[in-house]
Amino acid sequence: MISQLEKEITFRFLKARKKDGFLNVISIFSFIGISLGVAVLIIVMSVMNGFRTELINKIVGFNPHITVKSYENKYINPSIVNSPELNSISKHLISSNTSEAIVINNNNSKGIILRGYKSNDFSKLSIINNKNFLGNKKNLKNNNISIGKELSFILDVEIGDNISLMSSSGIDTIIGSLPKQKVFKVVSLFESGLVDFDSNIVFMNLDILEEFSNLKNSDRNLEIYLKNPQNIEKQKEIVQKVFPDEFIYSWSDMNSSLFSALKVERNVMFIILSLIIIVAAF
Repeated sequence: MISQLEKEITFRFLKARKKDGFLNVISIFSFIGISLGVAVLIIVMSVMNGFRTELINKIVGFNPHITVKSYENKYINPSIVNSPELNSISKHLISSNTSEAIVINNNNSKGIILRGYKSNDFSKLSIINNKNFLGNKKNLKNNNISIGKELSFILDVEIGDNISLMSSSGIDTIIGSLPKQKVFKVVSLFESGLVDFDSNIVFMNLDILEEFSNLKNSDRNLEIYLKNPQNIEKQKEIVQKVFPDEFIYSWSDMNSSLFSALKVERNVMFIILSLIIIVAAF
């Protein structure tokens, strides 16, 4: 709160004497100019920071906070990871695997990314526990899959419909290598708020994914979900000490170019608006 003394000093210098009437106009315009400059600076920086925070929350809500991948194709089992340092910062340790495929439905076809999880691990993901998720979150078994709402619009499918997936791996036959093709049932729909994710990602059971894409247990990744995903760099260093011989990358590394551009834009806006305030002050 502004004290009475501060108010008296402010109005003393803003209010000119009768013979200095023109100086009063200058003071008022200077005061208004500086006030507008500071207000614009605060508003723009708040909008920039709010946009960055909202974007981070959406990306963090969909992607693992830190991923551990073996250089030597060695299976990383989360059940044997009992490091006190790791347990102090992590909320969930989940095994996963990824592959690519082509989804075919009626006259529509599209390239997609497959993510495989165990059924009980799938229900731990943040994107599955938000209010926009539709369907059974604990039914990622057998040939059941979960797709994004945007992809469901593209393919014109609903919960309970069947779609055909063609794997990037093949089956050796007497006439050569043929791609694998299976029918899967859509049991749930998710929505992350980012169109690129919702239209290109499909979740399925981990064992089914590995069989469908000819992957091994040693190809699996260890996904680490942190209690505080914002302070990512320090926590990444802790994970690197726990897994010194593995490849470690975070959600920040996967989107480094985007956040670098946002940081540069925010700094430039701060400089420009600061110059406006300086001009108003002169």
